[in-house]
Amino acid sequence: METRARRKKNVRPFQVGTGQRNLSEEERYAFDVTGFMILENLLTADEVSDARGRLDAAFSSPSPGVKRQQNGPEVELLNVMECGGVLEDLVASNRLVKAMEELILGSQIRLVASRAIFRESGITGEITQGGLADPRRYTRYRSFLQGEMRCLMVSCLIALDDTSNGDGSFSVIPASHKSNFPHPYPQDNLEEVAVLRDLPLLAGSAVVFSESLSHAMKASISEERRWLLYQYGPSYMVSWPGCNASEALRERASRDETKARLLREPYYHP
Repeated sequence: METRARRKKNVRPFQVGTGQRNLSEEERYAFDVTGFMILENLLTADEVSDARGRLDAAFSSPSPGVKRQQNGPEVELLNVMECGGVLEDLVASNRLVKAMEELILGSQIRLVASRAIFRESGITGEITQGGLADPRRYTRYRSFLQGEMRCLMVSCLIALDDTSNGDGSFSVIPASHKSNFPHPYPQDNLEEVAVLRDLPLLAGSAVVFSESLSHAMKASISEERRWLLYQYGPSYMVSWPGCNASEALRERASRDETKARLLREPYYHP
């Protein structure tokens, strides 16, 4: 009969550190403390123009595999990577993937959603719940395992139009990904929530954030705002409903090692 010590020695850990380090010490610390990071100029001006054109075309006549839906005050396009061009290439953007690998589970990650958001002027949203009080289990933020983060879903929100403080800006409650209590702002005017911080972004820049972070979108004063939302999770996380890659896209992606890996069906790592 095995001794208790022998049995303990033979048990494999539930998760092990990947040893991958892609962020600087400053970036790693700031994300752990605040729950978000900014990626300036993730897209060039030409890439922003390409993305806008493809989205406008898909909005008028959705491409195969792309679904249009009303989501509260917003109109969304699901599975926009199927539109090709920059909307497909973004999946494997080196800057984006390197950040996701460190925040989630090293190279054992996959894309779980590619979405576009259209918001008319004057439309505002509510603040999502975050932290331990968030009932959405797929959002969980965990740190540290052998000095590494273990987020579940991490999102990258990319501005396709310039935003400024209070004018169509994405806003967050910094550090709320670690909060223990429900936030007390269910019906409050966003402009009156003192802890809500605006993150003004120029077109082509992005914010990467833990989905466990409380966040909201402020109303645009005069113009429609367009956003891209790419979301990643560990290798075993299933895709967002309506965001499964088509066989045609998987065939194209097979020529690119990073794309192919990110578009694999959900799997458990050894």
